[in-house]
Amino acid sequence: MLDKKKSMYSRDEKGELIPNEVLLEIDETDEKQNRYKGEKVSVIPMPRGKVRKIFSDMNKVNKEDEEKDIDGEIILEFCKEPQYTKEEVPFIKPALTTCIVNTIFRESGLKVGGSKKKAIEDVEDEFGKN
Repeated sequence: MLDKKKSMYSRDEKGELIPNEVLLEIDETDEKQNRYKGEKVSVIPMPRGKVRKIFSDMNKVNKEDEEKDIDGEIILEFCKEPQYTKEEVPFIKPALTTCIVNTIFRESGLKVGGSKKKAIEDVEDEFGKN
């Protein structure tokens, strides 16, 4: 019988998700990302409802608002160590931004790699369109 505890993300006594210290997700074919090989971050997974909202926002940004930084919002909310401020996020190197976001996706049970468009389609297939 499946243990209910194994089927849910770990939470503390306040009900907050517990961060996991993990190796960064690296595309080893990308020279710039390889600089971060072996580095660790502490992240919390995105709960199912948040996944749907973020990917819905990504889809809207791709169509409407090129200014919105969805990757930055993901890092602010789900990367716990190092913890970046809203003012610092725009200055994170792009290759590292990709690594951190892909790590959060991986820890949330989402497919890693490929384009954001493909990721949006995968989430829509799994969770349905809004």
